[in-house]
Amino acid sequence: MFTTRRGLLIGAAVLAAAGCTEQAQIITSDADLTAALRTARSLARGAEALGYNEIAEDHRTHAATLERLLRPSTIEDEEAEAPADAEALAAAEAAGSAEAAESSMTTLSDYAVLFGEIAASRAAHAAVIA
Repeated sequence: MFTTRRGLLIGAAVLAAAGCTEQAQIITSDADLTAALRTARSLARGAEALGYNEIAEDHRTHAATLERLLRPSTIEDEEAEAPADAEALAAAEAAGSAEAAESSMTTLSDYAVLFGEIAASRAAHAAVIA
């Protein structure tokens, strides 16, 4: 039924939402989501600058999801210097993966699974680039 990791995660989210009886709440501020968003934007710029367009698209997809979760808040983009080469990008991906994995374990919000998915994606990117 679920043939991809993304399909599995979407299926799990649908099943979890089906049993949800609480009112949805708007998130006004969440440091973990904000950090993940800024890292996703930075990694997308770096990957695109080095020609890793599919990886950049993955990061832009994560950024769009995080932006939706943070609405109505808007998080300004911090211009960071893009990695100079593939080795620097792989290191940035690995650091971003570690950051998301830590957020998955320590977050006070309901987004531990999202952070885990982002951490796994970034770890895979680091492996592909290295």
